Amino acid sequence: MKQKEITWQSVTGAFFISAIISAAYVYIVLKLGMGPNMSILAAFFGAIFLNLFAAKTRGSNAIQNNIIQTAATSATSTAFMCVVAAAFGYLDQNKAVVNDIHLTSWGIFTWLSCSGTIGVMVAALFRRYFMEDPDMIFADGVAAAETIKVLDSTGGSGDKIAGLGVGAFISGALAFVRDGLGKAGSIFIQKPLAIGLEWNLLSVGTGLIVGLGIGLSMLLGTAVIYYLGPAVVDHAGLQIVQNTLDPQHAAELMSFVNVSPDSLNVTQQQLVSQFGSSVYKQYQGGSHYMVMMLWFMWPATALMIFSALTAVLLKLRSIGQMFRNLSVASHPGAPKEEVPLRTIVILISVLTLVLAFIQQAHFHMPIWQTVLSVLIGFPLILAGVRVLGETNQGPVSLMANTAQAFFRLFSPHIGHNLVAAGMSGDINAQGEGTMQVYRTGKILGSTPRILTWVQFLSIPIGAAAIAIMYPILVARYPLGTEGGLAAPTGLKLANMAVLMSKGFGAFPPAALNWTIVAAIAGILLTIGRDIKKWRWLPSASAFGFALILPGTLNIPIAIGAIGGWIWSKVSPVTHERYCITLAAGFIAGEALIAGLILPVLFYFGIL
Repeated sequence: MKQKEITWQSVTGAFFISAIISAAYVYIVLKLGMGPNMSILAAFFGAIFLNLFAAKTRGSNAIQNNIIQTAATSATSTAFMCVVAAAFGYLDQNKAVVNDIHLTSWGIFTWLSCSGTIGVMVAALFRRYFMEDPDMIFADGVAAAETIKVLDSTGGSGDKIAGLGVGAFISGALAFVRDGLGKAGSIFIQKPLAIGLEWNLLSVGTGLIVGLGIGLSMLLGTAVIYYLGPAVVDHAGLQIVQNTLDPQHAAELMSFVNVSPDSLNVTQQQLVSQFGSSVYKQYQGGSHYMVMMLWFMWPATALMIFSALTAVLLKLRSIGQMFRNLSVASHPGAPKEEVPLRTIVILISVLTLVLAFIQQAHFHMPIWQTVLSVLIGFPLILAGVRVLGETNQGPVSLMANTAQAFFRLFSPHIGHNLVAAGMSGDINAQGEGTMQVYRTGKILGSTPRILTWVQFLSIPIGAAAIAIMYPILVARYPLGTEGGLAAPTGLKLANMAVLMSKGFGAFPPAALNWTIVAAIAGILLTIGRDIKKWRWLPSASAFGFALILPGTLNIPIAIGAIGGWIWSKVSPVTHERYCITLAAGFIAGEALIAGLILPVLFYFGIL
């Protein structure tokens, strides 16, 4: 007999846990520039909540916890888009540009609620395609399912509970020493390009789950950066830095860009502080990672997008059958496992029109631009979900940057460019979060239709978290100031909008040619792996994303993948029983410490 999914406990827990986590998440993202895994954290809170309020059904609460975890994942995926609010905040601080769009709390809430629901429906459209692809691991979804099962067990899993606890304790303790006490710095092979080893068991746990092929593909991407990165910085670095500066002060700032910050006079220091971009300051300080990333993001994005589109085209027959199955779900008497195709199409169409009117009312954006931006979002969500499925890293901001580049073909308006980025980012964030939840649900036996509607209905919680928390936080911790909120992802989006307003003449040297080469490579790699079955070829998604991720993250993932492969050969039985459990512990421990406890300690000034 299947467990009940919708109960008063699962609904109440979903609402309260989603509200608490998404409110905290806004601070975390603005402070760190990234969002640690909250899906596992939600599973922990869900287990505690159900143990208190559904104790009589202990041992059969896994699916109820999946509902709680689903709602929290959706809410935090939306809350991540506080980076767009920060991007508009940075634009307001930039006196060199004219921005006539100013976000209000009501505007944030309605805008992100609507765009996020489109992302859920698009993900529902392609659920079976991704769930049935053996290359799509969705490691966080796997880890969440294992965590939920272990925490809900009533007996016979003592060793697994111990393994989960030990992994979580070690990972959490390491995260506390590293981020809380600052005592476990990275070991660098090439520090200017951020290539080295960060003491990060969350990435090692990810590597244990995604496997050897993905780990080696990401290691290959890091090797490319190691050998070609310095040449890119030497050839294109100064132009990339200059493109991030206010034209009125660019010449003067560039005249001493190669001077150490400690050697600057007082006037120069003031100029850098007031008008130097974050990219400029990092470059001057000897860190070339951002410069390198701003060049490699173009070929890397082309590699990932064309690989994803090729994979879709190669499976058109199975996708057609998938749509026919969704269409059958509309018939009376048909099993109600999926959201019917007709419902999905109608909702996407209606929500797009509603979004168009919202963006016209709040941002004076022409309706046709909104419709165009949604259409641009379709291939981007396919690429983003595919990268996430293989690497467990969601390229939300990268897909938003790509949307900005496409949108520039139709409008040079800086504010509208950021709106398009925010909308695309929100759609991608929801699509990626939804697919992780589908993976968890598939392992636990949840109903996809119910998970879809839970995601759909939870989006306003995350949008409300931004609308309420963002003004409070920036009033307490001013944006972009020392001791304030750095919001580096928001700054990157703002810089990209300014860059795109200058036209494609600001494109980094030689990047366009290599973007074309990368697009062709993405097509050929996918054909080789999917048609020729040359599985020794690198994964285009993993390789492409590794080109823009810090090597300090790629290398731990590769270590986890290689270590897991060795473990499977040395002791297949223990690997089968404990690998996923240990990986879930590694992911959960850091998520709990870095995602919740440390931000709280920092907030109250304890650390």
